[in-house]
Amino acid sequence: MSYSQYSGNPYQQGPSQESGYGYGNPYGQQEQHEMQPYGQPYDQQPAAAPAVHVLSQQDFLSRVSHVRSEIRSLTADVQQIAGLHQRALAGSDPQAQQQLDGLVASTQLKNTSIRDQIRSLKADVERTTDGSAGLKKRQFDALNNDFKKELQGYLQEEQQYKERYRDQIARQYRIVNPDATETEVREAADRDWGNEGIFQTALRTNRTGQASAVLGAVRARHNELQKIEQSITELAGLFQDLDTLVVQQEPTVIRAEEQTEQTNQHLQKGNEQVAVGITHARRARKLKWWCALVVLLIVIAIALGVALGLTVGKNATSK
Repeated sequence: MSYSQYSGNPYQQGPSQESGYGYGNPYGQQEQHEMQPYGQPYDQQPAAAPAVHVLSQQDFLSRVSHVRSEIRSLTADVQQIAGLHQRALAGSDPQAQQQLDGLVASTQLKNTSIRDQIRSLKADVERTTDGSAGLKKRQFDALNNDFKKELQGYLQEEQQYKERYRDQIARQYRIVNPDATETEVREAADRDWGNEGIFQTALRTNRTGQASAVLGAVRARHNELQKIEQSITELAGLFQDLDTLVVQQEPTVIRAEEQTEQTNQHLQKGNEQVAVGITHARRARKLKWWCALVVLLIVIAIALGVALGLTVGKNATSK
């Protein structure tokens, strides 16, 4: 069995690629550096990059929805990889290994694509300063966490596959050395069987044809084990990269949230002041009415007093 197509950098284009499960870093990006001639005229320098466009809330949510659909597809791929792991370890289906190689390569590409899209969304969150910043931040956090959970599941599957591979190496080593202790078996599982010296030493201890065949199988499985370990390392690096994205984007988002919170507080205080003003206005109107009523009563009392005085005066005069 061979993970011949599982390796190499499936994202690197060139005349040749290394073969094997996990060789190369499929989650990295190539860098190209060109020397700029010293003293090159200013008009030949590269033009300044144009201003970066900030996504509208609708466009941002549309991209989030697209990435979520790819994560769901990744979930199905990981489940299929787990089934192919079982068939590949059993060794009864020669096509399982080829299917596994192809599926793992395409899954690596998908992981990188999702990671890059999340990076792009993260950059947009950092550039957003309007009222949609809070919503974008929440959507980004949820999306990033969902992808991390899926990668964690994929990483666990690869680690379990690695342990089952180690168990097979241990069982095959016991066939060659049935009297080996448990410690010797564990050391054999960790031994670098790709090293020609170690392999030849093991052959000298047991020259039977069966031993030679079994040790050859052990050596092949050890090579596959190294490729699996490389894939695990790359997945762990991608997982750490997503953690870094969260850490890097938090300060900008926090500032945007603080500004939004301050605006809300100012609006709330303004509403409270308006409510107090309305209450005072109502009280002032009521006071005016009461004052008017008191004045009216005073006028009526004065009028009654004057009228009563006049009436009494007339009566006294007539007598």
